[in-house]
Amino acid sequence: MIARRVFRLTAATALAASLTGLGIGTASAAAAASSFPCSDSGTGSTLGIAVNNAEQNLRGDYTVLSGISVSYDTQEPDGSWYAVVSARCGNPR
Repeated sequence: MIARRVFRLTAATALAASLTGLGIGTASAAAAASSFPCSDSGTGSTLGIAVNNAEQNLRGDYTVLSGISVSYDTQEPDGSWYAVVSARCGNPR
């Protein structure tokens, strides 16, 4: 009798957890599924300013999940700089 009651309680708890999305693997699977590579660009009078502007653009558009790195940079004919940064991102803002 007691074993049957414990089994019913365990089954009911498992059912409630699955219905409310509290499964053990749910959070990690959702986090993995919602991360993706992202990039953005920026310009400036120096390379440092161009990279900073690109980072600000990236942070304004996405939720950054990992470190930002410079993917590409070049100096334009007028002396200004252009930079592209990339990171692993989450939900767009």
